[in-house]
Amino acid sequence: MSAQPSTKFKQISLVGISLGSGLVLGMLAVVAIQNFNPPNNRTDYDFIQSDLQQDSIKNGDYDSSDNPVVVEKFEGIFKQRSTAEQYKVLYNTLSQSNEQELKEWWKQSKNVERASHRNIAQHVILHNLTAINPQQALRYVDEVSIFQSNALLTTVFSEWAVSHLEDAVKAAASLVDSRRIVALQAILESRDDLSASELRSIAMELEGEEILLKLTSDQLAAQSIEEPAKSWNIMLDDDVDNSLQKESFAKIAEAWREKDGFAVLSHIYTDLPNMRFELVRAIARVDLAGALDFTRTILDENEQKYIAMVIVNEWTRTDAQAALAAALTYTPASMASYLENSVASTWSYTNPNELIENIGSISEELRLGKLESAFWQIARKNPMEAIAKVNSVESYVGNTSSILDTIVFQWSYQEPAVAAEWVIKNFAKDDPQRHDLLENIMPRWARQDPVQAFELAIAQPARSEGIELDYWVIDEITSDGDVELAKKLLPRVKEKTRLHAYIKVGAAMIAESQTEEALELGKDFEDDQRRQYYQRVLNDLARNNPKNLFETLESLPSSSVQSLAAIQLVRVNRYQPLLTDEQIERVRVYINPEDEASDGSSGILFGN
Repeated sequence: MSAQPSTKFKQISLVGISLGSGLVLGMLAVVAIQNFNPPNNRTDYDFIQSDLQQDSIKNGDYDSSDNPVVVEKFEGIFKQRSTAEQYKVLYNTLSQSNEQELKEWWKQSKNVERASHRNIAQHVILHNLTAINPQQALRYVDEVSIFQSNALLTTVFSEWAVSHLEDAVKAAASLVDSRRIVALQAILESRDDLSASELRSIAMELEGEEILLKLTSDQLAAQSIEEPAKSWNIMLDDDVDNSLQKESFAKIAEAWREKDGFAVLSHIYTDLPNMRFELVRAIARVDLAGALDFTRTILDENEQKYIAMVIVNEWTRTDAQAALAAALTYTPASMASYLENSVASTWSYTNPNELIENIGSISEELRLGKLESAFWQIARKNPMEAIAKVNSVESYVGNTSSILDTIVFQWSYQEPAVAAEWVIKNFAKDDPQRHDLLENIMPRWARQDPVQAFELAIAQPARSEGIELDYWVIDEITSDGDVELAKKLLPRVKEKTRLHAYIKVGAAMIAESQTEEALELGKDFEDDQRRQYYQRVLNDLARNNPKNLFETLESLPSSSVQSLAAIQLVRVNRYQPLLTDEQIERVRVYINPEDEASDGSSGILFGN
């Protein structure tokens, strides 16, 4: 079936994983535990119940009518040798408790330190409380973590559906979408004694027809699991979105692999494009070498490349050197290179230190890129550790400057000022790499401390080429919206930065509706630079507020500026017509002959 879920059932996939685990815990308390002890035998429950009473008598607070709960008795219960015995003792203990006692048990269960013990206790408590007061049990579900609530919700509705089906359905209908789906599945699974029409009626009432279809499909597939191909086709051909059946497909795929080997990988690739990655990983993980060997027999090139890539990447996570060795034996050579690149990429971020230590085993043309990735990963946690390792790879790649760039760039996200201080201490003023490294730092530093970053930027020697550091500080300040600070710093920018910085700030001022002041800035320039400034700023104004520019044409500082503004208005209006034809004709009057001649050939101003 199509892999695109309907809007109505988007929530289903969010709760699918927890449904199964919740049902197991809940039903273990409901079904399996009941078979552990005949009711007439003296069990662990008897001793625990006796201890409860004896301790209370000694303390002088025992009242047979109240039967108080002693939280320390949880410790005795969870000293049982196995989870099954813990369930057994809890079930027998709580099955004879009244509502008030169960409420007390619930209250005390919150103090159980181990999460696994607390989960067991709360499942059994709610199972028993649901039989007495299901509404209260449902309210208690709201008190637990969202990571536990679905499992407890399953416990409540599994019991409730058996004892009072109609009430359970009504209660489920009042829940929000995701919880209603959990409740519905619990009801449907616990009441499989109902007819198909009754189950369908419940599913429709709770707006979960697809849940019922999924359960039905799962049951049919399970009945045919001895023939995995048949089960597979049942799942593919049903009316349930495939993405909602991921766990079922995974189980069938594993059964298929056990029966027929790794040929199932091809079926996964062909039939389930939206979940092929996860399923190929899961199936191949059982025998990565065997799975990779199977891919050598695949005839379709795209299928072979994809499945082999997923396998070697998964292998790299556990044994990168073995994965690399296997990849290099692949034929043809182009496929071996493809897989080697994939292994090296995965290796660089899953175990960067190991990759660095074994970089000689990677083809020379891949080394630098993979080392940059590996050092990036290390620098995320410890930049100085990454820097200390750079010399160890110099003999493998020669120039390590790009690796250092990568480290410092990552460092700048964490401690830009510290990174800048390290660069200044370790590189001479006239070293080109000093400027390159500081350029990597400036935007992040300007975001954190713009004034300090600017002071360091203007203190650096001018470059013979490229953009100066102070521009990057101004750029970041205006991007962050602090136009006033940018205006304050403008007079101190370097001459080489001046035009670019003014244009940046002028554009920001236009965006802040500081039009007159932005136009005034242009007066600080001479001739060609003034023209460049106004071209950029007026273009922004024409795009952002053409009517405002139209209204201020007459007040612009010179006829040349008026001409530039008119050109921008005509150009913009052809694509965003906000001015009338009459207004455009008035605008054209301001265009001087020189601008008309230089732009007329383009057809933008006067062409069709």
